This record gives sequence, structure tokens and C-alpha cells, in this order.
Amino acid sequence: MIKLEKSNLIKLLEILVLVLILFFINLFFFQDNPGFLKGQFNPYSALALLAAAYYGKFFGFLAFFLTLVVTMIPVSRDPAIFGYWRILWSENNISLTFQIVGVYIFGLIRDTYTLQVNNYRSTTRKEVSEKFKYKKEVEALAAVNQELEERVLRQTEAVASLYTQIKALHSRNLTETLNVLLQTVQKFSRAVKASIWRFDNSSLKLIMTANIGWSPEDFENSILDIDESIEGWSFRNNKLFSVRMLLDYENLMKLDRKRNIFTFPISFAGHVWGVLNIEDMPFTKYNLYVEKILSIFIDLSAPEIERAVEYDSLISYDEINPHTGFPAYSQFFHIVEINIAKGETGTHNFSIVLIEILNFPELAERHGEADLWDMLKILMEELSSLSDNKIDFFHYKETNQIAIYYPDIDYDGVSMFCLEMVGLINNGKWKIRDESVNMEVILGFSSFGSQPVPPYELLAVAEHLLEMQKV
Repeated sequence: MIKLEKSNLIKLLEILVLVLILFFINLFFFQDNPGFLKGQFNPYSALALLAAAYYGKFFGFLAFFLTLVVTMIPVSRDPAIFGYWRILWSENNISLTFQIVGVYIFGLIRDTYTLQVNNYRSTTRKEVSEKFKYKKEVEALAAVNQELEERVLRQTEAVASLYTQIKALHSRNLTETLNVLLQTVQKFSRAVKASIWRFDNSSLKLIMTANIGWSPEDFENSILDIDESIEGWSFRNNKLFSVRMLLDYENLMKLDRKRNIFTFPISFAGHVWGVLNIEDMPFTKYNLYVEKILSIFIDLSAPEIERAVEYDSLISYDEINPHTGFPAYSQFFHIVEINIAKGETGTHNFSIVLIEILNFPELAERHGEADLWDMLKILMEELSSLSDNKIDFFHYKETNQIAIYYPDIDYDGVSMFCLEMVGLINNGKWKIRDESVNMEVILGFSSFGSQPVPPYELLAVAEHLLEMQKV
């Protein structure tokens, strides 16, 4: 079946125009040779054969039919039409037979050739398409192979890196802790966009608390209903969500807003605090290995997040020194008081350390108090690293005194920590504006165990050790 496409319509018009041109030539210039039947060459027959050779059997027979029709139109003034047709038939019957056979043979040759060409084209297209597909598969396999090679190379480093990042999570500021968590997630998953959501008890909704990769438009959806979002489903069920689960669970399909690849619940103290959601990441990183690594990291980071949440709820940021970043003595006393109350209800031990810089007034007068505190903050960072980022710093009663709260450590442990601290201070090269500084530092400490003790008595023990060293 020949479809009347644009190209076929053009061919039909071309044949019709050529037939009419030949007819008018015959009508005006060769009236004595109707149908070009006289002579060795017949343009009508040639047209039919050319149409078959160039366009195929269909157009060849079409040209033959049109030439036959116009040939039957008299080109002379002889009114005896039937006599005219009889003469044409008697003179042209053998020629017509040859024309039909010729049109069929030329058309068959052309159609066979066209069919072969189309088959070659189809085969070539298929091969090109398969080659392109194989190229894409090779590129995908190369990317996966690279990911596997990197994974093997990172096997040894992953554990050490996880340990380092867990220690880095400890911070007095919840926002800083969550930002470290997001940076670590980005490091292992190469996530382009991720966010952390906490549950708000007053509104009963999830509130975005920290993010990476968000645009200003994303902040329009910074509050989510726990019943109408994937994040809410993960929070309510305390379960990991992976985008592949959309293929198996219709209820998740209804909640999907195309912003969840991985969603991890963050749980501690027997309840779910919030969720971590990865919205965009490289395809090669979407695998079970990354999923397990992130799950392990989030589980290990939960205690640090809990500590930051607790610290954030206890500390009044109005009483934080804007220059040093340390909370005031009243905040330290409150922390000690709260943790003593917790210890009385279960197994919970902690220690406190008091640092007093005896020559603080002289150093402050010589170098300026602001520059002195800048140096002391460097010292505090070193001490924090010494404790694996477990300690919190506070101002104490006097300007030259700093208090340390050290959780989950007893008397023996804090004694060793103080010895290491003395070695660090004495052996360190401390400078203010490239000028060496010698600090005269004394330490006092005390520990809380299972025996109930008032906060004042606990602090008095450490203060007594300081006074003994001044004698």
C-alpha cells in the first residue's frame, strides 16, 4: 500500500505535469503523429519506463495509465472517435504489451533496490542505536567500576574517617553539630542537597533545622506535615526510606514529592528526634554500601546530637560571652546541678576541671585582654582535641578562671586528663602576635560518682585544690 505522503504527492504531480506536457506537444506540433505512435521513439513509453525506474512499479503503472488516457484524446479534427481509437489499438497493441512488461521489470528492479537500501538503512540505524546504547552502558559500567575501586581503596580509611567525624560532632552549639553531620553525609555520599528536620512538639510538624545546597525557593517548604510527607513517614515509623521503596509501596507513592532519595530517622533517648533527608546525589552513589555507611554514621552520631540538644535546651545564649563564646558561671553551675540530679536517678558520672591562669592580669595588661583570649581559645581547642571533643568550656567565678565539664569520666580518668593537660600547656609554644608567652597555670578537679553530693561541695573540692597550689 502506497501512502499519499508529501513525497509521493510530489511524484504524482511530476508525472501528471510531464504527461500533460507531452500531450500538448503532441496536440500542437505533431498532429499527424497521434500518440507518437509513428517512428522509432515514443515519449509516452519512455516516460512510463523512467517513472518505473526512478519511482517504482506503482508510479510506473500510474504513468502508463495516464499516457494511455491522454493518447486516447484525439489530437486531430477527425470527429470519428471510434475509428480513431480503432486505429490506435491496431497500431499500438504490441507496443502496449512491451510497455507493461518493461514497466513491471524496471519497477521491480527499482523496488528491490529500494528495499535493500531501506534494509541497509534500518540495519545501520539499529547498529548505531545499539552502539550508542552500548556506549552508555560502558560509561555507566565505568562509573560503577570507578565507584567500586574507590570504595575498595576507602575501606581502610572509612573507619578512621568515621571515627574522626564522630569526634568532630561534639559541639556546644546544636547548629554546628548538625552542620558537621551534613558535611560528613556529603563527604560519603557526595550529596548535592540534603537537610535535617526536627519534630516540633508545639505545632506537631517537622521543621527544617539545617541544610546544604538549598536555594531560596526551597525555604518555602521548610515546614512539613508528618502525615503528608516522606520525611513524616520516616519519622512516624522510625524507618529508613530509600527511593526504590516507591516501586513496592503505593502509600509511599502518594506521599512522594520528588525530593527524597534517602531519608534516615535520627533517634535517641528512646524516641525519634527528627530525620535526615538526602534530596540530590550522584546516581553512582545510590547503592547499598553508601546506605549502610550513612546508617552507621547516623546511629553513631545520635548520642552527640542528643548531647547538643540537651546542652542547647539548658544553656541561655544571653549569658554567653560574645568574644570567647563560653557560657557564664551561672550556666556551668546549672549544668552541674542538672547532671547531679540525673546521676541520682541512675548510673551517670562526670568530672569538672578548673583552670586558673595566675599571671592573667600581667598578660592582659601587656598584650591586651582580647588578644590574650584569642590565644586561650587556641589552647581550649587543643584541650578539646585531647579529650576527643568531649568537654565543654565555661567561664568560672573569676576572669582568669575557666571551668570544664567532662561527661562520662571518673576520678582516675580526669586525673590522667589533668596530667596530660599540664604537659600540653608546659610543652606548648604559646604566642600572642608572634611574641612567646609563658603562662602560669594551676588546675583543680573533682568527680561525681554514684554518691549524691550537693553542687557546691563538688565545686568546693576543685576550688580547694586550686587554693592548695597557691600556698
